[in-house]
Amino acid sequence: MTNPALAAVKNDPDTPNLVKALSGNNEPHFREAMSNEIKDLKAQKTGALIHKKHPPKNTKVIPITWAMKIKMFTSRAFRSFKARFCFRGDLRKKAIEEIDIYAPVVQWSTVCLVLVVSLVLKLQTRSAGFSNAFAQADMKGDPVYIHLSPKMRGFPDDHVLKLNKSFYGQADAPKMWNDKLKSGLEKRGLIGADLCLFIFKKVIFICYVDDCLWFAKNSKDIDDVHQSLRDDRYK
Repeated sequence: MTNPALAAVKNDPDTPNLVKALSGNNEPHFREAMSNEIKDLKAQKTGALIHKKHPPKNTKVIPITWAMKIKMFTSRAFRSFKARFCFRGDLRKKAIEEIDIYAPVVQWSTVCLVLVVSLVLKLQTRSAGFSNAFAQADMKGDPVYIHLSPKMRGFPDDHVLKLNKSFYGQADAPKMWNDKLKSGLEKRGLIGADLCLFIFKKVIFICYVDDCLWFAKNSKDIDDVHQSLRDDRYK
């Protein structure tokens, strides 16, 4: 029997598979989104190209997949085309049970509380997001190698990618990103009052995976901390 939820996702026109995305009317837009994704990964030095003969013997080189998305606003108005380059984490030798994958997300009660505080204290607010967050943390443990997609133009066929950073599709990527973000905030004096709530004498910070809210009396204090993170390659 077909799973109705799975069938709905499979047939969702907003999440076409790679073949459908590159054979329909939106093909130029998805091509551009794929190109932008590769540019971002290169800028973050996500991996290093090596000849496919160089990985150690019996090393599993993991296939990749593309996750395509037509992003819409809640009103169903068009927002953007998105292409996410992911590796097949389900094919890694290391079992999920062996990996610490826990990554917290903020509770909505915490968000509501801080919003009330911001109204009472008349705080300045700012929302922001991190781009390609799960591909920003330094890779730990055994080296991971991935195949390059034949749809990725400009890469040699006889090379694979050795990952320097965590990657989408990796089971512990959310935790690695959360650990990196927490470390960066603490380095700048913000103290964790909760797993996703950080407080400084001038700034309050809330994070939900890669989206965040800032609160401060003076918006310049928000800009200073945010820019400091960007200068330290938090994108």
